[in-house]
Amino acid sequence: MRKLIFGLMVLSVAFGADQMVLKKPPASLGKYYPPQSNKFEFLSVMHEMSTAFYGIRLNINEGKWDKALEWANRLKDAYGRAQNMVPEWRQYYKPVLADKLVKAVQVKNTDQVIKLSRELGGTCQKCHTDNQIAVKLVYHFPPFHTLKMEDPVEFSQLSPKEYMKKMSDSMKALRIFLLQGDIPKAKEAGQEMVERIKASQAVCSKCHTEKISEQVIFNKAHEEALASIERLLKEPSPNRDAIFRAMSVIGQSCNIYPQQIRGTQSFTLPFWCRRQKVRKP
Repeated sequence: MRKLIFGLMVLSVAFGADQMVLKKPPASLGKYYPPQSNKFEFLSVMHEMSTAFYGIRLNINEGKWDKALEWANRLKDAYGRAQNMVPEWRQYYKPVLADKLVKAVQVKNTDQVIKLSRELGGTCQKCHTDNQIAVKLVYHFPPFHTLKMEDPVEFSQLSPKEYMKKMSDSMKALRIFLLQGDIPKAKEAGQEMVERIKASQAVCSKCHTEKISEQVIFNKAHEEALASIERLLKEPSPNRDAIFRAMSVIGQSCNIYPQQIRGTQSFTLPFWCRRQKVRKP
């Protein structure tokens, strides 16, 4: 079973026996993201470096070494600015590599340009590997307390907490009516549950676009289990045990579990509430 665990100071992502520990982004990074800034200055510098790397390669391939040198100097400048913007990450940077890259372009040494570009890019990749997921969790996802989700059953605008409560209630109702043998009511509750889960997937997928998100949240097992429930509910006498097994898979793949939120028990994605705690100063 895959789990996402998010803490106050440390974010931990576990897949089976493997675990990735993510540190909370340094305080200085917050200056370049909302609510302190809406300009995303640090991210802009990252884009500058990425563009400069490509500018060097593109112009060398076209034999325009003078233009490649301009981009090499731009890369050196952006790299230096990035290093000073977040002092806590200074250990990742190796400015001497940027200097050597500029010199390699000056003397038109293609082999050295390739070698130093890889080494310099490696310093960026190391920082990304260690910090990018945590930064995205804290700064790149919307504040969920302002998010509204449309309930496809009642056609009302709900907060994520309210929506998850509705989805939880549908799941509980399906189980209850199946246990009581009330098939018509079970089918009605089951259809509401399916509609709400599909609608939540549409909302979540707008932010969760990476492969790791697909593997954790709405994965193949989840899709198959949901399709199985839809199919079983259309039968005259639905197989109760098969539906229960499929519901268990959905609960696991979505990481939905009951917990206390401000004194009210509900079903929610742990990420949604943990992220708010991570953001608190």
